[in-house]
Amino acid sequence: MKKNVWAKMLSLVLVLTCVIGLAACGKEGGSSAAGTYKLQTIDMGGISMDMEQLATTLGVSEDDMKVELVLKEDGSFTLDMSAVEESLSMDGTWKESGSNIELTVDGETSSATLADGVITISEEGASMTFKK
Repeated sequence: MKKNVWAKMLSLVLVLTCVIGLAACGKEGGSSAAGTYKLQTIDMGGISMDMEQLATTLGVSEDDMKVELVLKEDGSFTLDMSAVEESLSMDGTWKESGSNIELTVDGETSSATLADGVITISEEGASMTFKK
C-alpha cells in the first residue's frame, strides 16, 4: 500500500513535469537564473520527500535517479528526469521576470519562483524545489 502511494506520487510528478514550460526567449546578455538546478524536494498532499527518500521509496539508489532543470542562456531549457529504467526529458523555453520564471512546453506555460538560487514550481497542490 505504501509503495503504491509513492508510485502514484512519482506518476503525478512526471505528469506535472510534462506541463512545465516557458513562454518566451531569454534576455540578451544572459541571466542570473541561467544554470543547472537539481531537484531537492517534492511536496505533495502534505508529504515532503527529498531525492534520497524518493529513491529509497522506489527501491533504487539515489545515483540511479536524476532530476535536473537546465535553464540555458539562449532562453531554452531542458528538464531531465531519469529514474530507474525510464527516462523522461523535455525541452521548452523560459523567461525571467524579477523573481518569477515562466516555463513553456508545447504551448503550456507554468510559473515558478526564483529566490536565492532556488526555483520552486507549484501546480495543483504539488511543488518541486530545485537548487542551483
